[in-house]
Amino acid sequence: MPGELGKERSGLGERIRRLIHREGPIPFDRFMEMALYDPDGGYFASGPLRSRAEGDFLTSPETSGEFGATLARFVGQEFRRLGRPAGFTLLEVGAGSGTLLSPLLGALDWTPRTVALEASPAARQVLRQALPVVEVVPDRREPDRFRGVVIANEVVDNLPVAIAVRAEDGGWSERRVWSEGADLVLVEAPARPEVLAWLEAHAADVPAGGVVECQPAASDWMGRMIDLLEAGAVVVIDYGDTSEGLLPRRRRGGTLRTYRAHHLSRHPLDEPGSMDITADVDFSALARVASDRGMHTRLCRQDEFLSGLGLSARREELRRRELAEARGGDPIERLRLRSMVKEIDTLLHPRGFGDFRVLVATR
Repeated sequence: MPGELGKERSGLGERIRRLIHREGPIPFDRFMEMALYDPDGGYFASGPLRSRAEGDFLTSPETSGEFGATLARFVGQEFRRLGRPAGFTLLEVGAGSGTLLSPLLGALDWTPRTVALEASPAARQVLRQALPVVEVVPDRREPDRFRGVVIANEVVDNLPVAIAVRAEDGGWSERRVWSEGADLVLVEAPARPEVLAWLEAHAADVPAGGVVECQPAASDWMGRMIDLLEAGAVVVIDYGDTSEGLLPRRRRGGTLRTYRAHHLSRHPLDEPGSMDITADVDFSALARVASDRGMHTRLCRQDEFLSGLGLSARREELRRRELAEARGGDPIERLRLRSMVKEIDTLLHPRGFGDFRVLVATR
């Protein structure tokens, strides 16, 4: 199996080089789309589960089941706000192995129609086994319009981005992917009109030499999610900031990076399909899409969002129970409660998951 996977990835790199030889330098977002989502060698669309202790990264749902259980309160609030409609639907995009949906559904005293969109065949197989009540579909097959909630946790940071560089004269160039022998390299090219339009809207203050990951694909995705909703909410949770908040990072060379085995990895052009490629999300761009479609938007930090749904109070309850067990109670139960408290602390840590942003768009 490892040998076959290596062959697939090697084949992906060769196909990218052949594409470049046919068409010339390709935009970085096209390369990123293939590296992550190509069905024959893309990082997410082939191979094993990625978000797990033995994989390349962990997200909030793998850190603690309290994450999904806390989001259940938001889903319940939306269900009541909409008048408890028949057919209320919960859609999770990028559902992975179900570590968010499982505790979320377990915390509800009713069962919504639940749909999981997932690009990874391995994750879809685990989802179907673990959560038979959930409709599991490939990421590209979106459901019909519904009333309900869309949740996307650490999804948008993996949507393909273009890379633009601010020139000394105030203009922009775009970095494309070119092949030099067996190596893939970045080369400068004129920026495409759609890239220039996004930059004008969300990166006008970037100085000369600044590097911006342009995210029209994220804006398109946000529009599609909103268009699925007759009424309800879209919740996007990810690392990133507003356009203004991202400015210092753009001055320093941008936010594009890769991960493998829980550590920062190699250059994104090395070994396509072998590592996670990601960039900070521009939440101002997503909020503008929502506002333009008549949605009410709210942007906050993850620690604020989860605490507002009762997670800080839940932590204090568990801490009190832990201290009670320490006074002559069950030592195993005390350790279990202490572990749960530490997991919640990780979700709320101000320099970790707590610093993630949460965009809630409702109508």
